[in-house]
Amino acid sequence: MAKYEVWMVDCPAGFSGASLDDVPPRPGEVRQVLTESDDLFAAVRAACEFNAKARREGAGRWTVVVEPGCPGQTWPNARLCTPLSYRVAAIWWPEGWEPQSPSDVPRCVWRAQGQTNPAPLSYEQAVAIVTGLNQQSMDQAGSQWYVLVAVENEPLSQRVEYDSSGTETTVQVRRLYVVEPTEGGHGDCSCCPARSLPCASEGIVKLE
Repeated sequence: MAKYEVWMVDCPAGFSGASLDDVPPRPGEVRQVLTESDDLFAAVRAACEFNAKARREGAGRWTVVVEPGCPGQTWPNARLCTPLSYRVAAIWWPEGWEPQSPSDVPRCVWRAQGQTNPAPLSYEQAVAIVTGLNQQSMDQAGSQWYVLVAVENEPLSQRVEYDSSGTETTVQVRRLYVVEPTEGGHGDCSCCPARSLPCASEGIVKLE
């Protein structure tokens, strides 16, 4: 299981971040490790709380979330996970499942095969798109459902491939997390053919 740490770094003059999990340009020396967590979102919340206070007080310090022990582009001994970006993924509507709101996330979403939109979005933008698309699916008996996916900043791995024509292709692997919006639930599974089976909920993270 990945371990995440919140690192305190110097904050350049005038930097306040586009978001509370933003990263200063060219973050330098690590001043302090504030906390460690097995949960990415717990680490991100801790970093955001510190950065909100630093932004108010102009403290000259900022925090970022890293996965130590993984090679990164900014630090050779840690992979930079923030800032998180968000995407919208389309999945097949699970058989027998009924949502109670357009923000619901089915527990079996981790079994579904879906495609994410390529453009990174802010959390607010992604929630608005998911809610709008799912409301249309509910109103028009659609066959697809949409979920919010969080994407870490730096890739876990990267490789370069060449085809016979000499064309170069770079493949990056990033971690994705299906996120349950604060307003959402899991819907009604009482008509699902597999309703007697315990549903796995790994990978569903509730943002508070």
